[in-house]
Amino acid sequence: MRKNVVYLLICVFAIYFAGSAFAQNAVAAGDAPLLSHGTFEAPPPPPGYAVSPPPMAPFTSAPPPPPPPSALPASPDVPESAKFNQPWAPVEIRREERALPVLAPETANHVKRIMRSLKTCRTLVDKPESQEQLRRLLNTGRIGAEMLGLAFRFPVPSKFSVSHNDRVLRDRSYEASEYRNFGDFDLRLNGWVKPIQTAVYTDLIFDGRSRRRVHFRSQFTRTGPLTGFFYAYHWDVYGNCWKIQGSLENIFVRDDGLPSGGDLKIYGADPSGRLMQLAVSFPIRVQGEPEPEKADTRHREGQRVSIGNH
Repeated sequence: MRKNVVYLLICVFAIYFAGSAFAQNAVAAGDAPLLSHGTFEAPPPPPGYAVSPPPMAPFTSAPPPPPPPSALPASPDVPESAKFNQPWAPVEIRREERALPVLAPETANHVKRIMRSLKTCRTLVDKPESQEQLRRLLNTGRIGAEMLGLAFRFPVPSKFSVSHNDRVLRDRSYEASEYRNFGDFDLRLNGWVKPIQTAVYTDLIFDGRSRRRVHFRSQFTRTGPLTGFFYAYHWDVYGNCWKIQGSLENIFVRDDGLPSGGDLKIYGADPSGRLMQLAVSFPIRVQGEPEPEKADTRHREGQRVSIGNH
């Protein structure tokens, strides 16, 4: 009986070690390594994001104030102007309001659309297989070309669709998602999306038929105001390239997609060599839209603070 148990244990260990060696050989000779198995260097963080604040100076207590001067005896010879008993006149300082830049409604709509696309870089980390979010990033360059007036003969990419068999490779070492021939029909996606500490990086290449290609790359902060930069390059069947790129700094986005603060810069170039630029500092005013009425929130004695009509 003991001999049978010993023989059984020896067989189990032999099968286990043989299976692990076969699995290692299959990984080494089979599929390509993930990001964590190779030399992967992350792009630099957004400008101004990795700057460490200067060290705080040690707090030193201020010296005690000097003692007040001794009171002089009252003298009837001191004139009234030297007694400093005149009433103080209040000084009113008027604040000069900054004139807000005015955008045309069409340009404001383009700004909303491109901000919705760029915000997708943050949410794509959680849903890398989302067909809708990948389409937004694919159309970022087209929106920027329409905004800058460079949409003449712009290569419109095919509609990106995802099949039920498409899967994303996940790298647990980097918490990244990698695409390898992802997509269906004539548009395939290769690249990756990867969070690094408090920033997120994307590098996506959409390959289509007849040498059509879209390369989208970006790096943005994951939380807080949107800071970073991106570029979207589009090639047509003849190899001509449209280049759209831009930078964002401390952008706060409202629910409708229009930023309420920060700076946005968009640059573009077409194959003919024409260059266009759009730089906007938010907040802005949209031409033709009425300004909202400011609610009176001053406190009146014996009444609650009134906001709006309530």
